[in-house]
Amino acid sequence: MVSAFTRLRGRETEERGNAPVGAGQGAPPVDAVLLGCHGGAGTSTLASLLGTPWDLGCYTPGMRGVETFGRPLVLVARDSAPAAARVTEAVTGLVGTGPAVACLVVVADGSGPEPREAAVRLRLLADRVGRIVRLPFVAGLRYADTGDVAQVRLPKKAERALAEIREACGALDSVAVGATD
Repeated sequence: MVSAFTRLRGRETEERGNAPVGAGQGAPPVDAVLLGCHGGAGTSTLASLLGTPWDLGCYTPGMRGVETFGRPLVLVARDSAPAAARVTEAVTGLVGTGPAVACLVVVADGSGPEPREAAVRLRLLADRVGRIVRLPFVAGLRYADTGDVAQVRLPKKAERALAEIREACGALDSVAVGATD
């Protein structure tokens, strides 16, 4: 497994000129709470990339009023039509019962473009979440354990997506701080 990971990482570096990115590689950790809208959304991997320990696992329909203790809430889902349906359930169940959703991260599954049905459903939710960020598929993450994601070289698009997530979480922090002054 390590040799395949090393070969893949080397090939990505040579072909695309990517730089390593991770919580311990210059980017400050994000103090946000992550919640997957369904199983297999990529929540744990994203939590590792952002350097946050606050991974709540998977949303369930009976879940009401997630407590984030002042931290921004980030929802995570894949880019399939069934996943978009689970996002709708999660946003409907959570909005108005707790903290605002700072960001919805849609993780590409690598099987091609986002299905039209998913894109339409997600577009309808845009005004109910702070921001929607699409995290592109990164092949190297398939070979890494969650503790090793900082060693994976990310494409520029993935770096930009992580920066957008950080910005969305920071923007919500600023609003929350301004509201309490």
